[in-house]
Amino acid sequence: MNNFDYSIYYGRFHNETEEHATIMANWLQTVIGPHLPKDKQSSIIDIGCGYGFALRAMRNLGYQSLQGLEMSPQQAERCRKAGFEVAVSDSTVEWLGRNRESFAFAVVLDVLEHVPVEVQINFMRAIYESLKPGGSVVLTVPNANAILNARWRYNDYTHYSSFTEHSLYFVLKNAGFKTIDLDASKGLGKMPKRLWRKSSRDALRKWMVRWCWFQVFKAELPWERLQDISFELNLKAVATKA
Repeated sequence: MNNFDYSIYYGRFHNETEEHATIMANWLQTVIGPHLPKDKQSSIIDIGCGYGFALRAMRNLGYQSLQGLEMSPQQAERCRKAGFEVAVSDSTVEWLGRNRESFAFAVVLDVLEHVPVEVQINFMRAIYESLKPGGSVVLTVPNANAILNARWRYNDYTHYSSFTEHSLYFVLKNAGFKTIDLDASKGLGKMPKRLWRKSSRDALRKWMVRWCWFQVFKAELPWERLQDISFELNLKAVATKA
């Protein structure tokens, strides 16, 4: 078991109030909701479930067969207080190995970057093997294409890496996944309109910064498929077991 309290970091961004949990759950419904199984009885595991925000999101959407998995006893306890079943293990790979083909869907949000690089493929392979045939996983990781990629990569002491669309595809493909969808929908985007609104002015500033960043990519990487590149802080992928 880790001999440090990860909640020291996590707690700087997430408090234990119901108000904050509700805000996070509502936001995560938009992140993972479109990818969840149609069958509300599907067995789902949230790997690295933290305080249980994603589990709350799925419960709000009507899913009941939910399981959390954590390495941090402190975070697992907070998640249990929200009414979820949470297993604690210092070896996610071994735990998943004892639960082969048990889950229809897996949620792995902001977790893979905490796994040592030399173990990442085996980690994702263990998730692959824990899924039932046709099961899927949704995951997010720090995006090395983002403008603030260095801060996002090193903001957390326990991060081992960040990813581009190429390196994330490499890991998932070598883990056994056949169908891999990398979300590049939030790249440069469209220039906002209705500039008399304050929200539009803020969006315009963000668009202009990204436009400049996009020009860097065009100048330095002219052979890349720029339409496949996301500039969001996180990359999101959905991978399905054959």
